[in-house]
Amino acid sequence: MSFLTNLHTDLRRVRLTKRGSTDAPENVPRGKHKEYLRMRRIPLPEPAHLDITLPAALEKRSSSLEASGVEHISLEEIGTLLGHGLRRRDSSVNRNYPSGGALYPIETYLIAPSIKGLAGGIFHYHPTENALERLWDVPTDFSMKKLVGKPDFIVPTLLMVFTSAWTRSSAKYGDFTYTLALLEAGHMSENILLLAGAIGLEVRPMAAFNDNRIIELLDIDERDEQPVHTITFSKSSASHPSAGAGEHGIEE
Repeated sequence: MSFLTNLHTDLRRVRLTKRGSTDAPENVPRGKHKEYLRMRRIPLPEPAHLDITLPAALEKRSSSLEASGVEHISLEEIGTLLGHGLRRRDSSVNRNYPSGGALYPIETYLIAPSIKGLAGGIFHYHPTENALERLWDVPTDFSMKKLVGKPDFIVPTLLMVFTSAWTRSSAKYGDFTYTLALLEAGHMSENILLLAGAIGLEVRPMAAFNDNRIIELLDIDERDEQPVHTITFSKSSASHPSAGAGEHGIEE
């Protein structure tokens, strides 16, 4: 237990001093995100109206034990997930989840060999335009199990990856950025998990992912940007019972 308490002391108490910040807070731009200007941009369908209460959505939320991947996720379903959960609001730099200083260091990518209504590939989400930027094809030898290997019975058809672009926040917060970025990824994940439950998708947050393989697939420079969280998505033609009590955690 001493290891955990010492780790918390370092990550929370010591780094709360904003060690390593480089700019005055008022000079750090808010609401920025990546853009792949040379890549094809695919507008997402407007998110569907969800006739479900928040308590009902919370009750439906589960970490699927039946991610069989029988059907492909549709572009309309992706539009509902990202449009409700992660897009930038029209009237401000803000989005539907909190971010330290509204600096939004977390970027969102989709890795999908196939999407219903769209050719598969690797995509980046553009939160201002509510659009996917198609980066490139998945490799010919691609296997989703090389990204999220366990448990063996989960064979997702789509993987959502959250990365942290560290310098976007570290200019203001220094090393404290690490804590803030992980909190932000958690807020984003919960939005997506609640929405997925509301529209009947099988999802599971996965902490145990292959960092190196994802970095290679996304072609990101890990000195500036690294994966911090992933969510698997599947969809079956037959409905499955929700996971029972005690089975709602993050897979390791």
